[in-house]
Amino acid sequence: MKKSILLFCVLISWSLHSQTTYIHCGQLFDAKNAKILGPHTLVIENQKIQSLTKGFSSPVDSNIKILDLKSKTVYPGFIDMHVHIEGEYNPVQYLKKFQANEADVAFDAAEIANRTLAAGFTTVRDLGGSGVN
Repeated sequence: MKKSILLFCVLISWSLHSQTTYIHCGQLFDAKNAKILGPHTLVIENQKIQSLTKGFSSPVDSNIKILDLKSKTVYPGFIDMHVHIEGEYNPVQYLKKFQANEADVAFDAAEIANRTLAAGFTTVRDLGGSGVN
C-alpha cells in the first residue's frame, strides 16, 4: 500500500468550509468489492457524497473547492472495536492514575482521540473508561 493513507471522513470535514468540494483521488479503495480503483473524482455537497466519477473531472463553477489528492490513496474510515481513549502506555501511566483529575483525563482523551482519527479510525468503541471522555 502507499505510504500516504488518508482519511475519507477527514476530507469530508474539509468540505464544511464550502458547500461543494471536488476531491481528486489518485487511487480510491472500494470497500464493497475490496479493490483499489484508479483515478476518481468525489463530489461532496452539504457533507454528503453526491457523485463518483472515473478520472479527474473539473467543476463548472470556479468558486467550488478542489482538493488535489492525485498522488494519494483515499480510504473510507476504519473501525476499531477495542480502544482505551482515556489512557495509553507510557512511563508515567501508573502515576497518572493517582495524580490526574477528571479534567486531565478528558484533556488527554481528546489528544488520544485526535491521534486515533489521524491514524484513519473514524469509529471506535471505548472499553473500560471512567466515562469522562
